[in-house]
Amino acid sequence: MTLGTRIQALREARGWSRLELARQAHIPQRLITALESGAKRDTTGAVLIRLARTLGVSLDYLVGLYDAYEAKALRLRRLVQLVGDAAEDD
Repeated sequence: MTLGTRIQALREARGWSRLELARQAHIPQRLITALESGAKRDTTGAVLIRLARTLGVSLDYLVGLYDAYEAKALRLRRLVQLVGDAAEDD
């Protein structure tokens, strides 16, 4: 997954438009558009930090060094399944 696709997935998971993410992170909307579309493949550390904080993920996850977000989602799905299975047993 690229930086742009991670940004887009996280933004969409929050139900935000590109404009809303730009406002929340205090960065230009055109930069978000360029990153998500792949026209720009990297940016400054300061921008990455703002995006990570705004999107609620680690910088490592945002740049693809650590996939904690997906691992957390997998653990949550397993927990929901276990709870559902336990409820069926009752």
